[in-house]
Amino acid sequence: MITKPSAAHLEQAALFDADLAAWRDHPERAFDGWLAQHGFRHGTSVVYRAMWGKLLRWSAERGLPPLSWSAEQIGEFLDAQQLHKSHRYRYTRLIERVFHHLSRLREGMHNPGSQAVRAHLAEGENDPTAFLLPGERDLLVARILGPAGLPAGDAGGAASPTQWKRARDAALLAVLLGGGLKVAEARALRVDVIEDGAPGRMALRMVRADNGRAYTVPLFPLAHAPLRAWLALREASGTLGSLVFPAMPAGRPMHAASVYRRVEILLDEAGVLAGRCERASPQTLRNTCAAMHFEAGTAPAEVAQCLGMRDLESGWRLRAAYEAWQQRAGLVVEAAVRL
Repeated sequence: MITKPSAAHLEQAALFDADLAAWRDHPERAFDGWLAQHGFRHGTSVVYRAMWGKLLRWSAERGLPPLSWSAEQIGEFLDAQQLHKSHRYRYTRLIERVFHHLSRLREGMHNPGSQAVRAHLAEGENDPTAFLLPGERDLLVARILGPAGLPAGDAGGAASPTQWKRARDAALLAVLLGGGLKVAEARALRVDVIEDGAPGRMALRMVRADNGRAYTVPLFPLAHAPLRAWLALREASGTLGSLVFPAMPAGRPMHAASVYRRVEILLDEAGVLAGRCERASPQTLRNTCAAMHFEAGTAPAEVAQCLGMRDLESGWRLRAAYEAWQQRAGLVVEAAVRL
C-alpha cells in the first residue's frame, strides 16, 4: 500500500531549499526540512532536533543571531553545556553539516563547525584514544561488510543510485577499517594504487604527501569482498574519473563532511553507536585497524609503517594507548586477530 506524503512532510521538504533569510528567520522549521530531506531515522531526527534546539536557545539567551556563530562561540556553547567529549564532537559535526548545506546557498560562507574542529575546540580535554570493541567489529562485518550488507543488483549491470552509493559506502568503511586510512587519504585514493593479485591478499600503494615516502597498506580480509564488489559495480555503472570513492558517478571527490556522515550512518545502522560512550569516527576505525595488527602480533614499528605514520615511535605510542584502552574496557589481550 502506497501512502501519500503528508502536507507537513511536503512543507518540511520544501523548507530544505529555503534561502539564507528563511534559515535565519525560522531556523527550527528550516532544520526540520533539512532532516526530512536527508531521511534520518526517527530516533536520530529526535536527537538532532533536540541538539539544534539547545543551540538555538543558548544563542538567543546571549543575543546572538542564528547562523552568525564563530568557532570560538561554538566552543563557548560546548563548554557551557558540560557535555561528554563524544557529545561535544557530535554537536560540532552536526553544525558542520548544516553549514556545509548553507554554503551551497552562498559561496564562501564560513563554517564554524569545521573551524571548531580544526581548532580542536570540539575535543575539550584530550580524549583517550578510542577503539572499537571486538563485538562492535563483528557487527560491522555481519551487517555492513558481509554479504547481508551489500545491495542486491543485476550481475554485471549498472546499479541504481541507491545501490551505487550503498556499495561505495560499504567499501569506504571497509578500507577505513581494514586499511586504517585517514579521511583525506580515502578521498584521494585512486583505482590504480590497488594491488589485487596474490590469492587472499589486497594492498594499497601509498605515498605520503609531506615527504614523498612510499609505503604499502595491507588490507585485512574483511575489506576484500566489499572493495571488490564496489570496484566491479563502479566499472559496470560507467563511473568516471580515477577516484575509488567519488561523490557521484561523474567522478568528483567526496566532501570530507560527507565521509564522516556516511561512516556515522553505517555505524548507526550496524548498531555500533547505540551502546557506546566513546566517540566512533573514521579515526576510531583507523585506531581499530592498528589494534587488529597488534592482535595479529605485528610489531609497533611495522604498524606505524602500515598506517603511513610520520615516525616509527608513533607505533609505540599507539600500542601504549591500545593497552590502556584494553584496561579501561576490561578486555583480555588476545593472541590472534579476530577478523
